[in-house]
Formats: sequence, structure tokens, C-alpha cells
Amino acid sequence: MPERAAVASPRPTAAPSPAQTRARGRAHTRARLRRVGAALPVIVVCVFLVLPLLVVAISSFADRNSFAFPPSGLSLRWYGEVFSSDAWLSALAASGRLLLVVVPIVVVLGVLGGYAVGAGRFPGRQALSLVFLAPIMVPGVMLGLALLHQMQGLGLVGSSTGLILAHLVVTLPFAIRVISVSAASLDPRLVRAAQSLGASPLRAFLTVTVPLLRPGIVAAGFLAAVISLGEVAVSVFVAGARSATAPVLIYSAVQVQMEPTIAAISTLMLLASVVVIAVLDRTVRISRFL
Repeated sequence: MPERAAVASPRPTAAPSPAQTRARGRAHTRARLRRVGAALPVIVVCVFLVLPLLVVAISSFADRNSFAFPPSGLSLRWYGEVFSSDAWLSALAASGRLLLVVVPIVVVLGVLGGYAVGAGRFPGRQALSLVFLAPIMVPGVMLGLALLHQMQGLGLVGSSTGLILAHLVVTLPFAIRVISVSAASLDPRLVRAAQSLGASPLRAFLTVTVPLLRPGIVAAGFLAAVISLGEVAVSVFVAGARSATAPVLIYSAVQVQMEPTIAAISTLMLLASVVVIAVLDRTVRISRFL
């Protein structure tokens, strides 16, 4: 019988020397310091952005009539003031009615304009895209003055119609931009396949293109709602006393006296925005478009 091959026993691994151990420790320390150094600017920026919001939210629970931080005591008094004030409730209702009108119109126009500049292939597409995005490049004060000049001639200053038109001008470019990004990633073969099966161009657009654009449409609607809800620069010029929104009333109240009621209404608006964006991010991953 052939002799069995001798099984080589594994060589014992030599223990690292103290110098090697110290070198590895220094390498780990340097790598950890590099990670901390890379994360530190991000942490500083996040604290810089979030800290003012926390200050406002905590100040809304103050028990005294002063915008002091930290508050000497906690109370829900100022939230009760908001819900018992006709002026604040009227401003919140005006903001709500404005959103119910502006957001659907912006979504419809944004789908048409965004699809044209994102998936269209026609001469002048880039120029049309610049025209759509022009209001973003103009400072809000200049845009408000221009709208005030135009609406004075039309008799729309201080009216709900003028405020709606102004918010459409402000929010539509953002909706078109978001939907155009979503439209640029569509596969044109899907629409051609639907048309080859007998669908008309309109039916193919409504049954194929629009469902594929759903995440971008939802993101555009949310972005338009947030921008409209917080718009002050343009609203101050065109809004009247009867159509003043919550941000306009906050701006007016800040010039008179800083009181915790302003912090309370701001916290409520912030909380509503956070809840909505959390729900949308769970459903349509809205963070991909923002």
C-alpha cells in the first residue's frame, strides 16, 4: 500500500511584536481622527441649521410674555392663544385655501412644462427651460415689485386672485425643475410600445407617462406647498388685509413685538411640514428629488 502523505502541521503564528502593535494602534488612531475630521464640518452645518429651529420650538412653551431662551418655565398658553385668536385662525385658513388652489394648478402645469423640457426633443428646448426657471434667478424683492406693478394695472392687488397668481409664479419653476428631472429618466420605448398597441398619444401620456412620473409629481406638489406656505417676500407686496397668509402675519407681528405666540404658530407650521415630508419619504422616497 502507498504510504500515506504526512499531514503538515500548521506553523504557529508569531505574536506581533510590541513595535508592530504600537504601529497598528497609531494607524487606527489616525484613521479615526480622519473620520472625525471629515464628519466635523457636516455636524457643524447640521447644528447651525437645526439649532435655530429648536430655539424657536422651545421658546414657544415659555410661561412668560417674552421671547427668551431658555424659558424660565413651560406652558401651553401660547398655543391656546393661537387657536383662540381670530387673526391667526384667519391667516391659517387663508394659507390653507391658497395651498388647495395653488398646488393642483402647479402640479398640472409642472407636468406639462417639466415633461416638455425633460423629455422633449425640439428646437428651443433649452431656451424654454431657461424661461421657466427665470423666476428662481430673480431676487424675491424684485419679483414682488414687478408683480405689484403688473397687478396694480389689473386691479388685483389685495385680492385672492392676485395672491394665487403670485404664488404660481414663485412655485411653478421648482415644480417644473423637479418633474423635468424625473421625465429625463423615462424610457421612450414604453410610450412607443403603448402607441403601437393602439393607444392615442393622449391616452399613452395619461396611462403610461403620468404614472411613471408619479414620484416626481408628488415631490413637486410637496415642494410647491412648502414654498407657498413660507412665501413672504412676494406675498407682502400683493396680499391685502383680508388675504394675509400666516407668514405675512408673522412678519407683521415680528415688527411690533417678539412674543411666544409667533414661536407657537411657527412651530405648528414646522411640525406639519416635518410630518408630511416624513410620510412622503416613506411612500415615494421624496428625498431623491429634493
